[in-house]
Amino acid sequence: MTLRCHVDLTGILFSLLSLILLPAGCQQAGDPVPLDAAMELQETGHSDQAIQMLAREDIEKNLQASSLRTLKINENEFKELPQWKRDFFSEESLLLVPLLKRAAYLQIEQLQAAEDAGAAEKAKALQSQLQRLIGFLQNKQRLQLYQQLGGGIQMKLKEATSDQVDSSQEET
Repeated sequence: MTLRCHVDLTGILFSLLSLILLPAGCQQAGDPVPLDAAMELQETGHSDQAIQMLAREDIEKNLQASSLRTLKINENEFKELPQWKRDFFSEESLLLVPLLKRAAYLQIEQLQAAEDAGAAEKAKALQSQLQRLIGFLQNKQRLQLYQQLGGGIQMKLKEATSDQVDSSQEET
């Protein structure tokens, strides 16, 4: 009888462990994806460092490679989750959204600075990265929160690039 209880308890512990590790992701080898590392920095109160780290990267590629589960489900799948898991995903999203927003806005500032400095190649590369990020976020297979974030980044990018067009037209 005690052996059976021990086996049942072990099974429960393994199930709980897998539930804990699965949403958080487990990297088996190598360094964590910069987005995951930035999330860890943000969780420990180092938001500015996390934003700087992420802004130096191709954010969309990091989203693709991330272990974050909220990036891999859509609104209907989210609604079907048990409440405790929705709470977990909501917490993850509440940490991720401001990080993504501020890093993307920083990249938009870098794009503007590159254009002002005449670094057309760098500006073009940043704009391409930002467009891919927007497309990734606005995909209908994402949570609405991420779709809306993509829309906000797109508006900011349009505003920034139209400012550049307006100022260049004034010079002519």
